[in-house]
Amino acid sequence: MTDERPLAGRIALVTGATRGIGRAIAHKLAKDGAIVGVLGRNEAQGTAVVREIEAAQGKAFFRRLDVCDFKATQSIVEDTVARLGRLDILIANAGIGTIGPVETSDPEDWRAMMEVNYLGTAHSVKAALKPMLAQGRGDIVAIASSAGVTGYPDWSGYCASKWAVMGFMECLGREMVSRGIRVSTVCPGSVDTPFWDILNVDLHPAGSDSRKGMVTADDVAEVVMLQLRLPPGVLIKNSLIFPTNEWH
Repeated sequence: MTDERPLAGRIALVTGATRGIGRAIAHKLAKDGAIVGVLGRNEAQGTAVVREIEAAQGKAFFRRLDVCDFKATQSIVEDTVARLGRLDILIANAGIGTIGPVETSDPEDWRAMMEVNYLGTAHSVKAALKPMLAQGRGDIVAIASSAGVTGYPDWSGYCASKWAVMGFMECLGREMVSRGIRVSTVCPGSVDTPFWDILNVDLHPAGSDSRKGMVTADDVAEVVMLQLRLPPGVLIKNSLIFPTNEWH
């Protein structure tokens, strides 16, 4: 009996997949039939995501990864291809955030955000390109942010890292034209995820009305899936999404 799920047999890797948006994307990929590599730094959370996917009859595996380490990222991609034969989908989602006015910000926080948000994306993409180009097909989706297209007070370092992601993906997309690799970015506004719980400023406490008005991680994941489910010849270059109570 043929598996008619839209991504049946595809091999996917998702960075930052142990919680939030990455976790939601991993679940939807598996539901659509993909074998999902759940990548992240927290082993307990990552293995829990794998158990959730398997309990729902999906297929997944966990690999511990710090995306700041290019060699480690490359090794995971190579191991995935060696074991499973190919790599069809990369979701570059790992990210961190620290906010505050420029005059009082710590440059080390800026450095950390550039290393994880920008270089982590670049590392993941570069590692994934080799097998994708060899097979002549693949999807690369980066989760950026509305902060990648708009400047917000107190968010200078975070915005800079996400603008870097957008610039990188713009160049990558132009390089991949007619080479079989679809390149997309998704730029969410406010999303109700654990991001706010570990942010250095208590802007939107868990359970607050402001959190309830945000889009969910599942909403963002569904936008990602919209791209992946499209026919191979169709591309959504960038999706800028907000909850209906935002416009900026």
